[in-house]
Amino acid sequence: MEEQGPSRFPQNFDEIFERIKSYGWYQLFFLLTVQYACIPQAGRTAGGFFSLGGLIPTYTCSDNGTMVVFDKTNITRYAAEACIMVRSCRNLTVDSVMYSMYEEFEWMCVPSYLMPTMASIMPLASITGFLIGGHISDHFGRKWLTIIGFGVDVLGGLISAIAPNWQFYMVVNFINQLTQPVYSGAAFALCMESVGTKWRLIQSFAFQWSLGYMLAGLGAYLTRHWRLFNIVANGIGIPCVFIMLLTEESPRWLVQKHKYRHAARAINKIARWNGRGQIHYTEADMKVIEQSSKAKPHNYNIFHLFSQKKLAIYCVSQIVTGICINTVENVLLFNVQDLAGSPFLNIALLGIMRLWAPLAAIAMERYSSWFGRKPLLIGSQFIVCICFTCMTIIHTTGYWKTLHWLATGLALFGYGVEIGLVWVAYKTYTTELFPTVIRTIALNTFSLSSNIGNALAPQLIFLNFFWHPMPYAGAAVMSLASIVIGVAVLPETKGQPMPDSLEEIKEGSSARAATSS
Repeated sequence: MEEQGPSRFPQNFDEIFERIKSYGWYQLFFLLTVQYACIPQAGRTAGGFFSLGGLIPTYTCSDNGTMVVFDKTNITRYAAEACIMVRSCRNLTVDSVMYSMYEEFEWMCVPSYLMPTMASIMPLASITGFLIGGHISDHFGRKWLTIIGFGVDVLGGLISAIAPNWQFYMVVNFINQLTQPVYSGAAFALCMESVGTKWRLIQSFAFQWSLGYMLAGLGAYLTRHWRLFNIVANGIGIPCVFIMLLTEESPRWLVQKHKYRHAARAINKIARWNGRGQIHYTEADMKVIEQSSKAKPHNYNIFHLFSQKKLAIYCVSQIVTGICINTVENVLLFNVQDLAGSPFLNIALLGIMRLWAPLAAIAMERYSSWFGRKPLLIGSQFIVCICFTCMTIIHTTGYWKTLHWLATGLALFGYGVEIGLVWVAYKTYTTELFPTVIRTIALNTFSLSSNIGNALAPQLIFLNFFWHPMPYAGAAVMSLASIVIGVAVLPETKGQPMPDSLEEIKEGSSARAATSS
Protein backbone atom coordinates (compact mmCIF):
# COMPACT_ATOMS: atom_id res chain seq x y z
CA MET A 1 0.00 0.00 0.00
CA GLU A 2 1.35 3.39 -1.01
CA GLU A 3 0.36 6.48 0.95
CA GLN A 4 1.86 9.70 2.19
CA GLY A 5 3.24 8.95 5.66
CA PRO A 6 3.76 5.64 7.47
CA SER A 7 1.51 2.70 6.63
CA ARG A 8 1.12 -1.01 7.17
CA PHE A 9 -0.70 -3.89 5.57
CA PRO A 10 -4.47 -3.80 6.23
CA GLN A 11 -5.94 -6.70 8.20
CA ASN A 12 -9.56 -6.41 7.02
CA PHE A 13 -11.84 -4.36 4.79
CA ASP A 14 -13.33 -2.39 7.66
CA GLU A 15 -9.84 -1.00 8.27
CA ILE A 16 -9.51 -0.15 4.58
CA PHE A 17 -12.81 1.72 4.52
CA GLU A 18 -11.73 3.71 7.56
CA ARG A 19 -8.71 4.91 5.57
CA ILE A 20 -10.54 5.71 2.32
CA LYS A 21 -13.65 7.04 4.17
CA SER A 22 -16.25 4.72 5.59
CA TYR A 23 -18.88 6.91 3.98
CA GLY A 24 -17.92 9.22 1.16
CA TRP A 25 -19.11 10.35 -2.26
CA TYR A 26 -19.06 6.82 -3.65
CA GLN A 27 -21.31 5.43 -0.92
CA LEU A 28 -23.68 8.38 -1.32
CA PHE A 29 -23.77 7.81 -5.09
CA PHE A 30 -24.59 4.14 -4.50
CA LEU A 31 -27.37 5.05 -2.06
CA LEU A 32 -28.95 7.50 -4.51
CA THR A 33 -28.67 5.02 -7.39
CA VAL A 34 -30.43 2.28 -5.44
CA GLN A 35 -33.08 4.75 -4.26
CA TYR A 36 -33.64 5.74 -7.91
CA ALA A 37 -34.10 2.06 -8.76
CA CYS A 38 -36.72 1.77 -6.01
CA ILE A 39 -39.04 4.18 -7.87
CA PRO A 40 -39.90 1.84 -10.80
CA GLN A 41 -39.89 -1.14 -8.44
CA ALA A 42 -42.50 0.46 -6.20
CA GLY A 43 -44.45 1.55 -9.27
CA ARG A 44 -44.60 -1.99 -10.64
CA THR A 45 -45.81 -3.31 -7.30
CA ALA A 46 -48.37 -0.58 -6.62
CA GLY A 47 -49.69 -0.62 -10.19
CA GLY A 48 -49.80 -4.40 -10.42
CA PHE A 49 -52.86 -6.57 -10.76
CA PHE A 50 -52.99 -7.32 -7.05
CA SER A 51 -53.07 -3.66 -5.97
CA LEU A 52 -54.16 -0.54 -7.90
CA GLY A 53 -54.27 -2.50 -11.14
CA GLY A 54 -56.97 -4.67 -9.58
CA LEU A 55 -59.20 -1.91 -8.19
CA ILE A 56 -62.87 -2.91 -8.36
CA PRO A 57 -65.20 -0.28 -9.90
CA THR A 58 -68.87 0.21 -9.09
CA TYR A 59 -71.21 -1.21 -11.77
CA THR A 60 -74.77 0.14 -11.93
CA CYS A 61 -77.40 -1.31 -14.29
CA SER A 62 -80.60 0.74 -14.85
CA ASP A 63 -82.51 -1.54 -17.23
CA ASN A 64 -86.32 -1.91 -17.01
CA GLY A 65 -86.74 0.80 -14.42
CA THR A 66 -84.74 -1.05 -11.78
CA MET A 67 -81.26 -0.36 -10.44
CA VAL A 68 -78.78 -3.12 -9.63
CA VAL A 69 -75.40 -2.23 -8.12
CA PHE A 70 -72.27 -4.35 -7.74
CA ASP A 71 -69.20 -2.90 -6.05
CA LYS A 72 -66.22 -3.97 -3.94
CA THR A 73 -68.50 -4.98 -1.05
CA ASN A 74 -70.52 -7.62 -2.92
CA ILE A 75 -69.08 -8.33 -6.36
CA THR A 76 -66.77 -11.13 -5.25
CA ARG A 77 -69.54 -12.98 -3.45
CA TYR A 78 -71.95 -12.61 -6.40
CA ALA A 79 -69.41 -12.72 -9.22
CA ALA A 80 -71.51 -14.90 -11.57
CA GLU A 81 -74.51 -12.55 -11.35
CA ALA A 82 -72.25 -9.51 -11.77
CA CYS A 83 -70.66 -11.03 -14.88
CA ILE A 84 -74.05 -11.62 -16.51
CA MET A 85 -75.21 -8.11 -15.67
CA VAL A 86 -72.06 -6.37 -16.93
CA ARG A 87 -72.13 -8.22 -20.24
CA SER A 88 -75.86 -7.94 -20.88
CA CYS A 89 -76.93 -4.62 -19.35
CA ARG A 90 -77.96 -1.98 -21.92
CA ASN A 91 -77.79 0.96 -19.51
CA LEU A 92 -74.58 0.22 -17.63
CA THR A 93 -72.74 2.87 -15.66
CA VAL A 94 -69.20 2.23 -14.46
CA ASP A 95 -67.80 4.41 -11.69
CA SER A 96 -64.08 3.93 -11.10
CA VAL A 97 -61.22 6.02 -9.77
CA MET A 98 -58.86 4.33 -12.22
CA TYR A 99 -59.32 2.23 -15.36
CA SER A 100 -57.95 -1.00 -13.95
CA MET A 101 -57.13 -4.45 -15.26
CA TYR A 102 -60.10 -5.72 -13.27
CA GLU A 103 -62.39 -3.55 -15.38
CA GLU A 104 -60.69 -4.13 -18.74
CA PHE A 105 -60.33 -7.90 -18.40
CA GLU A 106 -63.72 -8.34 -16.64
CA TRP A 107 -62.25 -10.24 -13.75
CA MET A 108 -65.68 -10.75 -12.17
CA CYS A 109 -66.29 -13.35 -14.89
CA VAL A 110 -63.40 -15.46 -13.56
CA PRO A 111 -63.90 -17.70 -10.47
CA SER A 112 -63.42 -15.65 -7.28
CA TYR A 113 -60.75 -17.97 -5.92
CA LEU A 114 -58.50 -17.49 -8.96
CA MET A 115 -57.14 -14.06 -8.01
CA PRO A 116 -55.84 -15.06 -4.55
CA THR A 117 -54.64 -18.34 -6.03
CA MET A 118 -52.59 -16.53 -8.69
CA ALA A 119 -51.24 -14.19 -6.02
CA SER A 120 -50.13 -17.21 -4.00
CA ILE A 121 -48.57 -18.94 -7.04
CA MET A 122 -46.38 -15.95 -7.97
CA PRO A 123 -44.07 -16.49 -4.97
CA LEU A 124 -43.05 -19.82 -6.54
CA ALA A 125 -41.26 -17.81 -9.22
CA SER A 126 -39.64 -15.64 -6.56
CA ILE A 127 -38.52 -18.72 -4.65
CA THR A 128 -36.85 -20.06 -7.79
CA GLY A 129 -35.26 -16.67 -8.46
CA PHE A 130 -33.87 -16.41 -4.94
CA LEU A 131 -32.51 -19.97 -5.10
CA ILE A 132 -30.71 -19.26 -8.35
CA GLY A 133 -29.76 -15.65 -7.60
CA GLY A 134 -27.95 -16.28 -4.34
CA HIS A 135 -25.74 -18.99 -5.78
CA ILE A 136 -24.84 -17.25 -9.03
CA SER A 137 -24.15 -13.99 -7.16
CA ASP A 138 -21.70 -15.70 -4.82
CA HIS A 139 -20.11 -17.48 -7.79
CA PHE A 140 -20.13 -14.76 -10.48
CA GLY A 141 -20.21 -11.49 -8.56
CA ARG A 142 -22.61 -8.76 -7.50
CA LYS A 143 -22.29 -5.90 -10.00
CA TRP A 144 -23.39 -7.43 -13.29
CA LEU A 145 -26.20 -9.45 -11.75
CA THR A 146 -27.46 -6.21 -10.19
CA ILE A 147 -27.48 -4.49 -13.58
CA ILE A 148 -28.92 -7.40 -15.57
CA GLY A 149 -31.57 -8.23 -12.98
CA PHE A 150 -32.80 -4.64 -12.81
CA GLY A 151 -32.72 -4.22 -16.59
CA VAL A 152 -34.85 -7.31 -17.16
CA ASP A 153 -37.29 -6.07 -14.50
CA VAL A 154 -37.75 -2.74 -16.29
CA LEU A 155 -38.19 -4.45 -19.67
CA GLY A 156 -40.74 -6.87 -18.24
CA GLY A 157 -42.69 -4.00 -16.69
CA LEU A 158 -42.89 -2.23 -20.05
CA ILE A 159 -44.02 -5.40 -21.82
CA SER A 160 -46.72 -6.05 -19.22
CA ALA A 161 -48.18 -2.61 -19.96
CA ILE A 162 -49.19 -3.79 -23.44
CA ALA A 163 -50.57 -7.17 -22.34
CA PRO A 164 -53.57 -8.14 -24.55
CA ASN A 165 -55.19 -10.19 -21.77
CA TRP A 166 -54.73 -11.09 -18.12
CA GLN A 167 -53.15 -14.44 -18.97
CA PHE A 168 -50.33 -12.72 -20.89
CA TYR A 169 -49.87 -10.25 -18.04
CA MET A 170 -49.57 -13.07 -15.52
CA VAL A 171 -46.91 -14.85 -17.62
CA VAL A 172 -44.80 -11.68 -17.87
CA ASN A 173 -45.29 -11.00 -14.16
CA PHE A 174 -44.18 -14.56 -13.40
CA ILE A 175 -40.96 -13.99 -15.37
CA ASN A 176 -40.37 -10.71 -13.52
CA GLN A 177 -40.78 -12.54 -10.23
CA LEU A 178 -37.94 -14.82 -11.36
CA THR A 179 -35.51 -11.99 -12.15
CA GLN A 180 -36.33 -9.46 -9.42
CA PRO A 181 -34.68 -11.57 -6.67
CA VAL A 182 -31.48 -11.71 -8.72
CA TYR A 183 -31.31 -7.92 -8.57
CA SER A 184 -32.34 -7.48 -4.94
CA GLY A 185 -29.97 -10.07 -3.47
CA ALA A 186 -26.93 -9.00 -5.48
CA ALA A 187 -27.60 -5.27 -5.04
CA PHE A 188 -28.04 -5.47 -1.26
CA ALA A 189 -24.86 -7.50 -0.83
CA LEU A 190 -22.91 -5.13 -3.10
CA CYS A 191 -24.22 -2.10 -1.23
CA MET A 192 -23.39 -3.43 2.23
CA GLU A 193 -19.98 -4.76 1.20
CA SER A 194 -18.94 -1.33 -0.10
CA VAL A 195 -19.39 0.67 3.10
CA GLY A 196 -17.71 0.89 6.52
CA THR A 197 -18.98 -0.80 9.66
CA LYS A 198 -20.61 2.23 11.29
CA TRP A 199 -22.66 3.08 8.22
CA ARG A 200 -24.22 -0.27 7.29
CA LEU A 201 -27.58 0.46 8.88
CA ILE A 202 -27.81 3.85 7.20
CA GLN A 203 -26.83 2.44 3.80
CA SER A 204 -29.50 -0.25 4.06
CA PHE A 205 -32.16 2.47 3.96
CA ALA A 206 -31.27 2.93 0.29
CA PHE A 207 -33.63 0.05 -0.45
CA GLN A 208 -36.68 1.73 1.11
CA TRP A 209 -39.62 2.35 -1.25
CA SER A 210 -40.92 5.44 0.57
CA LEU A 211 -40.37 7.86 -2.31
CA GLY A 212 -41.39 5.18 -4.80
CA TYR A 213 -44.80 4.63 -3.21
CA MET A 214 -45.40 8.37 -2.87
CA LEU A 215 -44.70 8.86 -6.58
CA ALA A 216 -46.75 5.75 -7.42
CA GLY A 217 -49.81 7.18 -5.67
CA LEU A 218 -49.34 10.51 -7.45
CA GLY A 219 -48.68 8.83 -10.81
CA ALA A 220 -51.77 6.64 -10.56
CA TYR A 221 -53.89 9.68 -9.66
CA LEU A 222 -52.58 11.64 -12.66
CA THR A 223 -52.73 8.86 -15.27
CA ARG A 224 -55.95 7.09 -14.11
CA HIS A 225 -55.14 4.20 -16.50
CA TRP A 226 -53.22 1.06 -15.59
CA ARG A 227 -51.43 0.80 -18.96
CA LEU A 228 -50.24 4.41 -19.06
CA PHE A 229 -49.21 4.24 -15.42
CA ASN A 230 -47.06 1.13 -15.98
CA ILE A 231 -45.40 2.64 -19.05
CA VAL A 232 -44.44 5.75 -17.09
CA ALA A 233 -43.43 3.89 -13.91
CA ASN A 234 -41.12 1.49 -15.75
CA GLY A 235 -39.88 3.94 -18.38
CA ILE A 236 -38.28 6.20 -15.79
CA GLY A 237 -36.10 3.26 -14.72
CA ILE A 238 -34.26 2.99 -18.05
CA PRO A 239 -31.58 5.65 -17.26
CA CYS A 240 -30.89 3.91 -13.95
CA VAL A 241 -29.63 0.83 -15.79
CA PHE A 242 -26.84 2.90 -17.34
CA ILE A 243 -26.05 4.74 -14.10
CA MET A 244 -25.43 1.37 -12.43
CA LEU A 245 -22.52 0.82 -14.82
CA LEU A 246 -20.54 3.35 -12.75
CA THR A 247 -20.60 1.16 -9.64
CA GLU A 248 -17.68 -1.09 -8.65
CA GLU A 249 -17.69 -4.82 -8.02
CA SER A 250 -17.55 -5.85 -4.36
CA PRO A 251 -13.88 -5.90 -3.28
CA ARG A 252 -14.78 -8.41 -0.55
CA TRP A 253 -16.15 -10.83 -3.14
CA LEU A 254 -13.16 -10.27 -5.45
CA VAL A 255 -10.73 -11.18 -2.66
CA GLN A 256 -12.70 -14.32 -1.80
CA LYS A 257 -12.39 -15.31 -5.47
CA HIS A 258 -8.63 -14.57 -5.39
CA LYS A 259 -9.00 -11.72 -7.90
CA TYR A 260 -6.58 -9.56 -5.95
CA ARG A 261 -5.66 -7.16 -8.76
CA HIS A 262 -9.32 -6.43 -9.51
CA ALA A 263 -10.06 -5.98 -5.80
CA ALA A 264 -7.23 -3.47 -5.43
CA ARG A 265 -8.44 -1.61 -8.52
CA ALA A 266 -12.01 -1.42 -7.13
CA ILE A 267 -10.79 -0.13 -3.76
CA ASN A 268 -8.57 2.47 -5.42
CA LYS A 269 -11.46 3.73 -7.57
CA ILE A 270 -13.66 4.06 -4.50
CA ALA A 271 -10.82 5.95 -2.78
CA ARG A 272 -10.66 8.41 -5.69
CA TRP A 273 -14.45 8.88 -5.53
CA ASN A 274 -14.04 9.73 -1.84
CA GLY A 275 -11.20 12.20 -2.36
CA ARG A 276 -8.52 9.85 -1.02
CA GLY A 277 -6.67 9.32 -4.28
CA GLN A 278 -3.29 9.49 -2.50
CA ILE A 279 -4.02 6.05 -1.01
CA HIS A 280 -3.15 3.19 -3.32
CA TYR A 281 -3.67 -0.48 -2.48
CA THR A 282 -1.92 -3.34 -4.25
CA GLU A 283 -2.43 -7.04 -4.88
CA ALA A 284 -0.20 -7.77 -1.90
CA ASP A 285 -2.57 -5.86 0.40
CA MET A 286 -5.52 -7.88 -0.85
CA LYS A 287 -3.66 -11.15 -0.33
CA VAL A 288 -2.96 -10.22 3.29
CA ILE A 289 -6.69 -9.67 3.86
CA GLU A 290 -7.54 -13.01 2.26
CA GLN A 291 -4.99 -14.77 4.44
CA SER A 292 -6.22 -13.09 7.63
CA SER A 293 -9.80 -14.22 6.95
CA LYS A 294 -8.63 -17.88 7.10
CA ALA A 295 -11.04 -18.74 4.30
CA LYS A 296 -10.66 -22.13 2.63
CA PRO A 297 -11.38 -22.58 -1.10
CA HIS A 298 -14.84 -24.07 -1.42
CA ASN A 299 -17.99 -24.01 -3.52
CA TYR A 300 -20.67 -22.86 -1.10
CA ASN A 301 -24.38 -23.58 -1.21
CA ILE A 302 -27.54 -23.18 0.86
CA PHE A 303 -26.62 -26.08 3.16
CA HIS A 304 -23.66 -24.11 4.52
CA LEU A 305 -26.16 -21.76 6.18
CA PHE A 306 -26.97 -24.64 8.51
CA SER A 307 -23.44 -26.06 8.76
CA GLN A 308 -22.94 -24.66 12.27
CA LYS A 309 -25.44 -24.78 15.13
CA LYS A 310 -25.20 -21.05 15.73
CA LEU A 311 -25.86 -20.19 12.09
CA ALA A 312 -28.77 -22.63 11.94
CA ILE A 313 -30.43 -20.93 14.93
CA TYR A 314 -29.97 -17.52 13.30
CA CYS A 315 -31.57 -18.91 10.15
CA VAL A 316 -34.74 -19.88 12.02
CA SER A 317 -35.15 -16.35 13.40
CA GLN A 318 -34.49 -14.71 10.03
CA ILE A 319 -36.94 -17.00 8.24
CA VAL A 320 -39.78 -16.24 10.67
CA THR A 321 -39.13 -12.49 10.55
CA GLY A 322 -39.01 -12.52 6.74
CA ILE A 323 -42.37 -14.30 6.56
CA CYS A 324 -43.82 -11.73 8.96
CA ILE A 325 -42.54 -8.77 6.90
CA ASN A 326 -44.05 -10.04 3.65
CA THR A 327 -47.32 -10.96 5.35
CA VAL A 328 -47.74 -7.45 6.78
CA GLU A 329 -46.78 -5.78 3.50
CA ASN A 330 -49.10 -7.78 1.27
CA VAL A 331 -52.03 -7.84 3.68
CA LEU A 332 -52.23 -4.08 3.11
CA LEU A 333 -51.02 -3.83 -0.48
CA PHE A 334 -53.40 -6.51 -1.81
CA ASN A 335 -56.25 -5.23 0.39
CA VAL A 336 -55.88 -1.48 -0.14
CA GLN A 337 -59.59 -1.01 -0.88
CA ASP A 338 -60.44 -2.22 2.63
CA LEU A 339 -58.87 0.93 4.08
CA ALA A 340 -60.73 4.20 4.54
CA GLY A 341 -60.19 6.97 1.99
CA SER A 342 -58.74 7.12 -1.52
CA PRO A 343 -56.65 4.14 -2.68
CA PHE A 344 -54.24 6.57 -4.38
CA LEU A 345 -53.73 8.44 -1.13
CA ASN A 346 -53.33 5.20 0.80
CA ILE A 347 -50.60 4.00 -1.58
CA ALA A 348 -48.83 7.35 -1.16
CA LEU A 349 -49.27 7.07 2.61
CA LEU A 350 -47.56 3.67 2.52
CA GLY A 351 -44.50 5.64 1.47
CA ILE A 352 -45.06 8.71 3.63
CA MET A 353 -45.50 6.65 6.80
CA ARG A 354 -42.00 5.24 6.25
CA LEU A 355 -40.21 8.58 5.87
CA TRP A 356 -39.64 9.10 9.59
CA ALA A 357 -38.23 5.60 10.11
CA PRO A 358 -34.73 6.20 8.65
CA LEU A 359 -34.34 9.44 10.60
CA ALA A 360 -35.33 7.78 13.87
CA ALA A 361 -33.10 4.75 13.29
CA ILE A 362 -30.12 6.88 12.23
CA ALA A 363 -30.48 9.14 15.28
CA MET A 364 -30.58 6.16 17.64
CA GLU A 365 -27.75 4.44 15.76
CA ARG A 366 -25.41 7.42 15.81
CA TYR A 367 -26.20 8.99 19.17
CA SER A 368 -27.09 6.07 21.42
CA SER A 369 -24.46 3.60 22.60
CA TRP A 370 -27.00 1.03 23.82
CA PHE A 371 -29.34 1.09 20.83
CA GLY A 372 -28.28 -1.65 18.44
CA ARG A 373 -29.82 -4.11 16.00
CA LYS A 374 -31.71 -6.18 18.57
CA PRO A 375 -33.60 -3.32 20.27
CA LEU A 376 -34.44 -1.97 16.81
CA LEU A 377 -35.87 -5.27 15.60
CA ILE A 378 -37.69 -6.34 18.76
CA GLY A 379 -39.01 -2.89 19.71
CA SER A 380 -40.28 -2.16 16.20
CA GLN A 381 -41.90 -5.56 15.86
CA PHE A 382 -43.67 -5.05 19.20
CA ILE A 383 -45.22 -1.80 17.89
CA VAL A 384 -46.43 -3.62 14.77
CA CYS A 385 -47.98 -6.38 16.86
CA ILE A 386 -49.86 -3.79 18.95
CA CYS A 387 -51.16 -1.98 15.84
CA PHE A 388 -52.64 -5.06 14.18
CA THR A 389 -53.95 -6.45 17.47
CA CYS A 390 -55.84 -3.19 18.01
CA MET A 391 -57.27 -3.40 14.48
CA THR A 392 -58.55 -6.89 15.23
CA ILE A 393 -60.10 -5.73 18.51
CA ILE A 394 -61.80 -2.76 16.81
CA HIS A 395 -63.54 -5.11 14.38
CA THR A 396 -64.47 -7.88 16.81
CA THR A 397 -66.03 -5.37 19.23
CA GLY A 398 -68.27 -3.95 16.48
CA TYR A 399 -66.63 -0.54 16.02
CA TRP A 400 -65.20 -1.11 12.53
CA LYS A 401 -67.47 1.38 10.73
CA THR A 402 -67.27 3.96 13.51
CA LEU A 403 -63.49 3.72 13.92
CA HIS A 404 -62.59 2.84 10.33
CA TRP A 405 -60.35 5.90 10.17
CA LEU A 406 -58.48 4.83 13.30
CA ALA A 407 -58.06 1.27 12.03
CA THR A 408 -56.68 2.64 8.75
CA GLY A 409 -54.23 4.84 10.65
CA LEU A 410 -53.06 1.89 12.75
CA ALA A 411 -52.61 -0.22 9.61
CA LEU A 412 -50.56 2.43 7.82
CA PHE A 413 -48.43 3.19 10.88
CA GLY A 414 -47.82 -0.51 11.56
CA TYR A 415 -46.86 -0.98 7.92
CA GLY A 416 -44.45 1.96 8.11
CA VAL A 417 -42.73 0.51 11.17
CA GLU A 418 -42.57 -3.01 9.71
CA ILE A 419 -41.16 -2.03 6.34
CA GLY A 420 -39.23 0.99 7.57
CA LEU A 421 -37.53 -0.37 10.70
CA VAL A 422 -38.06 -4.12 11.01
CA TRP A 423 -37.03 -4.72 7.39
CA VAL A 424 -33.81 -2.72 7.79
CA ALA A 425 -32.88 -4.49 11.03
CA TYR A 426 -33.68 -7.84 9.40
CA LYS A 427 -31.52 -7.20 6.33
CA THR A 428 -28.70 -5.66 8.36
CA TYR A 429 -28.69 -8.67 10.68
CA THR A 430 -28.32 -10.98 7.68
CA THR A 431 -25.30 -9.13 6.32
CA GLU A 432 -23.62 -8.95 9.74
CA LEU A 433 -24.32 -12.49 10.97
CA PHE A 434 -23.35 -14.40 7.83
CA PRO A 435 -19.86 -14.27 6.24
CA THR A 436 -19.00 -12.97 2.78
CA VAL A 437 -18.64 -16.45 1.25
CA ILE A 438 -22.34 -17.19 1.85
CA ARG A 439 -23.77 -13.68 2.34
CA THR A 440 -25.86 -13.41 -0.82
CA ILE A 441 -26.89 -17.04 -0.41
CA ALA A 442 -28.19 -16.04 3.04
CA LEU A 443 -29.87 -12.88 1.74
CA ASN A 444 -31.58 -14.74 -1.08
CA THR A 445 -32.48 -17.77 1.02
CA PHE A 446 -34.27 -15.66 3.61
CA SER A 447 -35.94 -13.62 0.88
CA LEU A 448 -36.93 -16.97 -0.63
CA SER A 449 -38.48 -18.24 2.59
CA SER A 450 -40.18 -14.88 3.15
CA ASN A 451 -42.29 -15.66 0.08
CA ILE A 452 -44.31 -17.89 2.36
CA GLY A 453 -45.69 -14.57 3.60
CA ASN A 454 -46.47 -13.57 0.00
CA ALA A 455 -48.42 -16.78 -0.42
CA LEU A 456 -50.08 -16.53 3.00
CA ALA A 457 -51.38 -12.95 2.68
CA PRO A 458 -53.77 -13.54 -0.29
CA GLN A 459 -55.27 -16.53 1.50
CA LEU A 460 -55.79 -14.46 4.66
CA ILE A 461 -57.50 -11.82 2.52
CA PHE A 462 -59.70 -14.46 0.87
CA LEU A 463 -60.71 -15.70 4.34
CA ASN A 464 -61.96 -12.24 5.31
CA PHE A 465 -65.22 -13.18 3.59
CA PHE A 466 -65.76 -15.54 6.52
CA TRP A 467 -64.13 -13.42 9.25
CA HIS A 468 -63.27 -9.89 8.19
CA PRO A 469 -60.31 -9.17 10.53
CA MET A 470 -58.51 -12.39 9.54
CA PRO A 471 -55.72 -10.60 7.56
CA TYR A 472 -54.94 -8.28 10.46
CA ALA A 473 -55.10 -11.02 13.08
CA GLY A 474 -52.70 -13.09 10.97
CA ALA A 475 -50.25 -10.17 10.78
CA ALA A 476 -50.41 -9.75 14.58
CA VAL A 477 -49.69 -13.44 15.20
CA MET A 478 -46.72 -13.47 12.82
CA SER A 479 -45.18 -10.37 14.43
CA LEU A 480 -45.54 -11.96 17.87
CA ALA A 481 -43.75 -15.10 16.65
CA SER A 482 -40.90 -12.96 15.30
CA ILE A 483 -40.55 -11.19 18.66
CA VAL A 484 -40.39 -14.40 20.69
CA ILE A 485 -37.76 -16.06 18.49
CA GLY A 486 -35.70 -12.88 18.08
CA VAL A 487 -35.50 -12.30 21.83
CA ALA A 488 -34.41 -15.90 22.36
CA VAL A 489 -31.64 -16.31 19.77
CA LEU A 490 -30.37 -13.09 18.18
CA PRO A 491 -27.11 -11.49 19.41
CA GLU A 492 -26.13 -7.83 19.15
CA THR A 493 -23.95 -7.09 16.10
CA LYS A 494 -23.66 -3.31 16.18
CA GLY A 495 -20.09 -2.16 15.57
CA GLN A 496 -18.75 -5.66 14.94
CA PRO A 497 -16.61 -6.38 11.83
CA MET A 498 -18.40 -8.37 9.15
CA PRO A 499 -17.02 -11.93 8.92
CA ASP A 500 -15.63 -13.07 5.58
CA SER A 501 -15.35 -16.85 6.13
CA LEU A 502 -17.08 -19.68 7.96
CA GLU A 503 -13.83 -20.28 9.81
CA GLU A 504 -14.14 -16.84 11.44
CA ILE A 505 -17.63 -17.73 12.69
CA LYS A 506 -16.39 -21.02 14.09
CA GLU A 507 -13.34 -19.47 15.76
CA GLY A 508 -15.53 -16.76 17.29
CA SER A 509 -17.69 -19.40 18.96
CA SER A 510 -14.65 -21.30 20.19
CA ALA A 511 -13.08 -18.15 21.63
CA ARG A 512 -16.23 -17.25 23.56
CA ALA A 513 -16.52 -20.81 24.88
CA ALA A 514 -12.90 -20.73 26.08
CA THR A 515 -13.44 -17.37 27.75
CA SER A 516 -16.55 -18.53 29.61
CA SER A 517 -14.79 -21.67 30.84
